[in-house]
Amino acid sequence: MEIILYALFFITGCLVHATYTYVLALGSSVFLITRATEDSLLLLATAYEKIIYMNEATYQSIIKKGIEEEELEKYRKMDKLELEATMNLVTGNLSHMIPSRYRELISFSDWKTAEKEITRIIKQRKTT
Repeated sequence: MEIILYALFFITGCLVHATYTYVLALGSSVFLITRATEDSLLLLATAYEKIIYMNEATYQSIIKKGIEEEELEKYRKMDKLELEATMNLVTGNLSHMIPSRYRELISFSDWKTAEKEITRIIKQRKTT
């Protein structure tokens, strides 16, 4: 009779251990994916700002060379569209790289919603 009791304790211990390690692994995975996504978005925002700065420096150089304002506006519109398309592509790729069971953790799907998320992350990290 004692052997059956010991076997039940052993099986119960194995089940409790498996459940405990699963919950811990899930929690650390959620933290890891959330933090990695936030850091990736901040890195992407930094790159976005630097690209805009470089474009503005290029426009200033073009102005000094004497290009017409209409032509400059054409370049600006083209660069803006290209940058927006690139950022949409990158944020889309970032959101699709996250495993499907963790997709609820992210709150962006394109660059516009990613910009809002970046603003939230910056405000949150300034307060902590």
